[in-house]
Amino acid sequence: MTTEARIGSVLFFLAVWCFIGLISWAVAAVIARGRGALPALPLALAAASAAGILVPLLGARDFAGFLMSLLSAAIGGALGAAGGIALARRIWPTQPARRPGAPAARKQ
Repeated sequence: MTTEARIGSVLFFLAVWCFIGLISWAVAAVIARGRGALPALPLALAAASAAGILVPLLGARDFAGFLMSLLSAAIGGALGAAGGIALARRIWPTQPARRPGAPAARKQ
């Protein structure tokens, strides 16, 4: 196999794992109602790629290994999306803070 073919196959697999991670992120974004989902996207894609590439590195390089890498990419993408959403919610709270000098809201 030539170097170009190897690079092409690695890029193809990374694209497939990122697509699987994108699907996992979209499901997590719907569950979270979009709150904090956008900053979690790069983390979900990175986690899906890392989980997907871990399977061939551990030695499963046949068709069953490919299917296991797809499954691990889905799980890794879901975990990365959930962690990214939790981190984004912690960093950027959903309720805006009251401006200094602004009157407090009245209760009726």
